[in-house]
Amino acid sequence: MWKFLLRRILLGILIVILGAFVTYTVIRLLPTDYLKKMARQFAASSNGRIKWEDMYESLKIQYGMNTNVVFGYVKWLGDAITGNFGDSWMYMKPVTAVFSEVIWWSVLMNVITLIVEVLISIPLGILAARKQYHFTDYAVTVFALACISLPSFYIGTVFKYVFAVKLNILPLYGLTGRMYEQLSTLGKIGDIAQHLIMPVATLAILSIGSLMRFTRTNMLEVLNSDYIRTARAKGLNEKVVVNKHAFRNTLIPLVTVFSGLLPSFFGGAMITETIFQIPGIGYKSFQAMLQGDIPFAMFYTTFLMVLTQVSLILSDIMYGLVDPRVRVN
Repeated sequence: MWKFLLRRILLGILIVILGAFVTYTVIRLLPTDYLKKMARQFAASSNGRIKWEDMYESLKIQYGMNTNVVFGYVKWLGDAITGNFGDSWMYMKPVTAVFSEVIWWSVLMNVITLIVEVLISIPLGILAARKQYHFTDYAVTVFALACISLPSFYIGTVFKYVFAVKLNILPLYGLTGRMYEQLSTLGKIGDIAQHLIMPVATLAILSIGSLMRFTRTNMLEVLNSDYIRTARAKGLNEKVVVNKHAFRNTLIPLVTVFSGLLPSFFGGAMITETIFQIPGIGYKSFQAMLQGDIPFAMFYTTFLMVLTQVSLILSDIMYGLVDPRVRVN
């Protein structure tokens, strides 16, 4: 096991390094140049004493943008290994400081979404498997396919139009209302909860369909197994057969699904956070990437790649815990 983990960790490090290089190359080739914008602003504030071209060259030297892509990436990688990810050009503070300010809103929203997703999709998936080819199965399948097919920007826009514009029962955007500071502690919690209803519902709908279909498919496979037929032949109650014997084995393939949750927790939901203007890491990263903020974009994408590799390694370990038959040679 330790040799396997060491190989996986080394492979993960190599993937992150190569992936970060591809990301850095793409960002450097974008037409957006935030340093040029900064140079023009500095030149304008100097009342003509400084030419923006001179300021632009100075900023390129200061931030290491005066070299080619390979040397620029090597410099960034050397600083990143020591924990120095630089200052965000757009937010004018260390990228790690910006990250720590907004990450927990994304985590909160994704944790709530996960709870809603599990409470809805797994029971419905099991119910559809138990009622195979009945009306319930067809209804659940249609609902799941609808959830999978609808894009997040469409769902979010419909929610905003119906519940915020037409019915006026939920706030249109943001995380807090205008009177947030005047509210009591309980009132502040309620205000944040009210603002999170539509974003959480949007994320949940996107996730429910795939997990529901996955649960149904694997539950059907388990219910048709020989040991399930033996349990029924022994006269065991159907609820015991499904909930105790079948569901545990259904969890094994579900490990693959849950292994991808770690990046989504800390990566935020870029489109959904942008639609509802939730100040999470997804929204902040989207704004930074639009402006060509290379330090912040590099930190964000590299962080997601590291989380992805960690989640895959944890998935391999969880397979062995859930299914004793799975062992590494």
